[in-house]
Amino acid sequence: MESGAMIKAVCFDFGGVLVRIARSWEEACRRAGLEPEPLAGPESDMIRAVGPAAELQTGRIEFEEFIERSHQEGPNTPDRTQLRAVHAGWLIEEFPGMDDIIDRLNALGIHTASLSNTDAEHWKTLRMMNSVSRLRSQILSFETGCRKPDPAIYHAAEDLMDIPGSSILLLDDLQENVEGALRCGWQASLIDPHEPVGEQAREALLTHGVPLDTS
Repeated sequence: MESGAMIKAVCFDFGGVLVRIARSWEEACRRAGLEPEPLAGPESDMIRAVGPAAELQTGRIEFEEFIERSHQEGPNTPDRTQLRAVHAGWLIEEFPGMDDIIDRLNALGIHTASLSNTDAEHWKTLRMMNSVSRLRSQILSFETGCRKPDPAIYHAAEDLMDIPGSSILLLDDLQENVEGALRCGWQASLIDPHEPVGEQAREALLTHGVPLDTS
């Protein structure tokens, strides 16, 4: 068991922890039924969002403005309908077993929450998912106006849950977000979305003093 305060809350990232997502522009295009070539993907990276995607994820622009600006980024960019399909195709499916982990944490009296860089359009789909709907709180970048690893979003989560960072565990698939949490005094574990996520989550919880009954 790692040293640290008793865990009172566990925050889950969406993409790569609760939900399998496309990890590249090419994968998202193919899931939308499009060939990525000769389409030139916009510079916006939905894993580490920049440009219009970052503004969308912080609520600074609406989805249709994001589509319009992405469409205008350069020659051979997808048309607006294609961009909407690619954006929707980024969300693939829930990782198996994560809903059960959340149920067990809730039963233990541990506060469960999301802490995710996402946008209002993706949220329409995410909020209907079994694992996501089981969470007690939702801390979403497009609502807070800031994104991980900005310290402001971690502090917003502390305020919303009324729990000190030292008692919060973050499960995230990006190293920079884990490091951001650690700098804010949180506990955190990196999840590899290419390996069994449920097993990693259980191991991380056990490491931080939260064994889950597997009976």
